[in-house]
Amino acid sequence: MFLRDNEIGARVARHIRPGDRVLDYGAGTGLISRWLAHRAHAKPTLADLVDYSNRRDGFPFLHMEDPFHVPAEDGAFDVVLLLFALHHNPYDAQADVLREGKRLSSSRMVIIEDTPMSRREWAMNAAWDRMLNLRHGVPTPLTFRRVPDWLTMFKEHGLRATAVESYRPMWPTLKTYHHTLFVVEPARTSNGQSAG
Repeated sequence: MFLRDNEIGARVARHIRPGDRVLDYGAGTGLISRWLAHRAHAKPTLADLVDYSNRRDGFPFLHMEDPFHVPAEDGAFDVVLLLFALHHNPYDAQADVLREGKRLSSSRMVIIEDTPMSRREWAMNAAWDRMLNLRHGVPTPLTFRRVPDWLTMFKEHGLRATAVESYRPMWPTLKTYHHTLFVVEPARTSNGQSAG
């Protein structure tokens, strides 16, 4: 998966500053965090429900008992990463994950999600999602959303997208469907205050 790490890491790194305290919420094996630590000089902390046996050691790990609560203080991190994490939750639970990410971030969230743009892409996305997550027992409810639907959801939760980039990843899915990277920050009112 080294090629995948390079592909995702390079996109995420554009939105990370050296020294940023980064929470990888739903970190899985932590490979992207390791990439960001070495290449973007981020300071990652991993959080997940499962302490994967092949998780990359050496970074702080927050074991989650509840998928909607990370045991950390409000605003404890500069950046919260939600990399392919939201679609592992039912539609009605995605908002809970998003709210928790917003609580933990003092600045912004970087989100990457599968965003199939046709029926064929959706079918390919579903097949890859099931295959890639089978060995870890990760839920695959296939709750993908289109880009406009994600943007609407962010707005409903007081977040504004400052960057949106859709692309077809080469690794490991061989450009069979789209991913979209979103950078979201708390929306501001006309007087510069956070909207929520």
